[in-house]
Amino acid sequence: MKFVIIQCVKAYHHELEQILKSIKINAYSEMDVEGFMEQADGNTDFANWFGSQKNPYNYMVSFMFLAEDKSNQLLDRIQEFNDGIEAMSPINAYAVGVEKFV
Repeated sequence: MKFVIIQCVKAYHHELEQILKSIKINAYSEMDVEGFMEQADGNTDFANWFGSQKNPYNYMVSFMFLAEDKSNQLLDRIQEFNDGIEAMSPINAYAVGVEKFV
């Protein structure tokens, strides 16, 4: 089982919803997030994630628990989407292994 976390600018939220529907992911949670970075200078690896203290970066975080094959399918579809756009803020997704649950 995988815990999948997706960070997506609000402009791509509809496209993310379509990806989730297309591979039949029916249960997930979301929240609005406002991100900040101490020195948003455009030169760090996280420069496209967070705004400065004066200009926060507004995005959505989605998260879900999935079987490993479904998780791989989702990350592949997100990569395909990102490969088809020219933007500073692609959809970011992470799959973290769940070792144990009750």
